[in-house]
Amino acid sequence: MAKDQSQLKLGKSAAFVKTKLKQLKQEDDAWEADFRALPKPHGQTETHYLGLVVALPEGNPLVCMPVEYTPTVNDLADLLADAMRRPMTADSHRPKRIAFRGNPRWDELFPHLRQLGIEVTVQNELPHIEPVYEDFLRQMRRARSNPLILRTPSPIDVEKSFPAIAKWVGGYGHIEIGDQEGFGFIVRAIDYGGVVFESDKPDTLAEAMAALEKGLAEYFEREGIE
Repeated sequence: MAKDQSQLKLGKSAAFVKTKLKQLKQEDDAWEADFRALPKPHGQTETHYLGLVVALPEGNPLVCMPVEYTPTVNDLADLLADAMRRPMTADSHRPKRIAFRGNPRWDELFPHLRQLGIEVTVQNELPHIEPVYEDFLRQMRRARSNPLILRTPSPIDVEKSFPAIAKWVGGYGHIEIGDQEGFGFIVRAIDYGGVVFESDKPDTLAEAMAALEKGLAEYFEREGIE
């Protein structure tokens, strides 16, 4: 079911907090950001989407975020905030510019990006997003028997790709990821007191890792752990 988030929400309860994002260093790089519709499995009625941010010129994926409804401007804000604060293949930073496809739902966010010193461009095509999205679809079809890893032109440093997960298993507890007999994945983070995060919504291994990374990052933030 779609979330009722048609208007942009900013502030302490949101991921996109301008005062915090402005504290990040700004680098002279360019990104592409978009949400792409995912194929519907048999029996699924609603269209799910995959949010992607990639860094140019290599097309390195910075973040992926699955949503089970038509994405709103708040989902785009969350996607970009995660890309700046917890990128998979880079250090935390603000980019110099971000390219989007034209979508009137995004317009409300653009002035806030400009306030962060980020140039916004709107293009008909996003050529660096496309191969990452297509690679994701290819691997998603094989995810039941093979690990799914977003395309990158060079080996991914696991600690940089999933810093919250690396921190967790390095000193806080362990994780469990498993297939639910053909009904998607279940993922848990467990410490000595029990389960601190669990999700049974991911349909693929990539979604499970993304959900675990986001859940643990939010856990560390709630607990005030740097």
